[in-house]
Amino acid sequence: MVVTIRTGTEEAFVVTAREYGDELLRRLLDHATTATGALGAGLSLADGTPRSVAAVGVATVLDRAQWTSGEGPLWDALRDHRRLVVPDPDSADEPFRPERHAALADLVGCDALAGVRGVVVAAGEWGGEEPLVFSLYLDRPADAGVVATVDEYESLLGGALAVVEYCAGEELRAEQMLQMVAYRRVIEQAKGLVMASTGDDAAAAFSTLSRASQHFNIRLRNLAVALVEHVGRAPAERPDDLTQVVLPSDHDRTVAAQVWLALSTPSVGP
Repeated sequence: MVVTIRTGTEEAFVVTAREYGDELLRRLLDHATTATGALGAGLSLADGTPRSVAAVGVATVLDRAQWTSGEGPLWDALRDHRRLVVPDPDSADEPFRPERHAALADLVGCDALAGVRGVVVAAGEWGGEEPLVFSLYLDRPADAGVVATVDEYESLLGGALAVVEYCAGEELRAEQMLQMVAYRRVIEQAKGLVMASTGDDAAAAFSTLSRASQHFNIRLRNLAVALVEHVGRAPAERPDDLTQVVLPSDHDRTVAAQVWLALSTPSVGP
């Protein structure tokens, strides 16, 4: 789609839907950095060869350098299909040190690395074969407020990218993006169940689900769907396209039942 902007009777300039969309995504990333006080933020798409879709601040360099070098937090999060927080707030990890990755350090100059002390990456569990990767770079370790903001912007950016792809003529890709957003809502519902049962905050609830999915070797979205259906005794929200529906296996449902039993059983004190 091409849009012509006119001032009076004269054509001012001609832009494409893709150009409008790129500006929209950059503005949303700008808002995310303002809301968190971040040094930069980026959005990537991993449909085969991962690539940066939009970025602001230090992410314009760091995202592309990581995809090119094959190293860094973006790859770690994508390969494990999970949200990654560096340093891990539950451990004694040192701040983010890109220079630990030789190939990455060769591509990124010292100026781009200066001041980066924390990274949050949300990736992989959107329910489709083209995961979105949202990255946020900080001058400090991430706290619970930053992680919660990442959760909010992750789904917002996914919906925005779906609109951009549709308007640019990529209807199939746009539909896939919308399916991702649909299952992201189910993951949010599963997080809510964990929070209600344990009293934990959103970040801790997501960590609980992630650990369970890794321990039992099942996809997080499958665990989320099975858990929501186990507790609610009804089908979870599903996309309109039946080919995109996630149907938990018997193993997924058994794991969900075990996880819920562990969460809802009061611990016995000494």
